[in-house]
Amino acid sequence: MANTVDVGAIRGAAKKLAAEDGPKAFLRNAKEKLDEVQLSGLSMTVLGISAVSRHNAVIDEHVDNLRTGIEHLQKAADNLEKTAANWEKSDQPWVVK
Repeated sequence: MANTVDVGAIRGAAKKLAAEDGPKAFLRNAKEKLDEVQLSGLSMTVLGISAVSRHNAVIDEHVDNLRTGIEHLQKAADNLEKTAANWEKSDQPWVVK
């Protein structure tokens, strides 16, 4: 069995990762839902200020993780596109262009 590199398939994977309605949409939707559950400073009275603060801090961390995830998906898509371009330039006989 011969190994093959399908440049079109690599490009297709890159497009799916970068698509606005792809995995990035799932992460963006999760971020929007987390934005909705932020609490105001006195939502649990003066006695609950530390709980509210901790709650909001955890949400902020999750939102940062989601933002980083979106960036990583875009970076992966960009790198796949570069890989496809490199294989496209290859003169190897097993590269399907």
